[in-house]
Amino acid sequence: MIIGVIGGAGVAATNKLCELIEMRFTQDGAFRDCHHPEMIIYQATQAPSRSMFLEGRGPSFIDDYVMVGKKLKSAGADMLCMCCNTAHYALPVLQEQIDIPFINMIEEVALKCRETGKTRFGLVASDGCLKGGVYEKYFSKVFPSAQLIYPNEEYQKEVTKGICNVKNNHRFDSIDSEDRPFFIFDKVYNHLKEKGAEIVIMGCTDIRVDYENECVVDSLEVLAERIIEINKINNGK
Repeated sequence: MIIGVIGGAGVAATNKLCELIEMRFTQDGAFRDCHHPEMIIYQATQAPSRSMFLEGRGPSFIDDYVMVGKKLKSAGADMLCMCCNTAHYALPVLQEQIDIPFINMIEEVALKCRETGKTRFGLVASDGCLKGGVYEKYFSKVFPSAQLIYPNEEYQKEVTKGICNVKNNHRFDSIDSEDRPFFIFDKVYNHLKEKGAEIVIMGCTDIRVDYENECVVDSLEVLAERIIEINKINNGK
């Protein structure tokens, strides 16, 4: 089983996904390259912004993702995934046009949340992801009793700032810098906890590049776990 990754959204998040998978296999006993899964990574950096499209401020990314998905399929991928929460808005269309199975990261997050036994979840996600109702769509199918709690307008602006700063050199600021993504996302996390969230969902893969918290459900880690599970089931490793 070879999994293809439509990445580049963002680049650092896609690299972090590969790092998480490599670390898990090594921690589980891998000590040679052949002990790790075969994957095909496509950094689709030239595709239009997913969030800006759903905000009504830019062109569609769908045609580009279809093209990238077909390239990955042609290169030998048996299954695809996307390293972007917001892009899952178009998952049904992509799956139909590329004609290949996809890992649905949002459904996997919903299943992970359901396993916690909690019902009130804070959601940290891009403006486009929220406007497109991406999490609501899949939670209504998988975990309809869950209540999603959103940042207020001020803190949603902080989310956008944090995501942007992952993609620039502010992520190398000192840990106490107000522009450091870690500092920003920690503020948003605490804000959502104060609003009553029992657990916070990090619904943007860029967040994990600079922010780690054992008390959250992190979408990038959930995707990494699912890729590992599929690989072990299909390759017997």
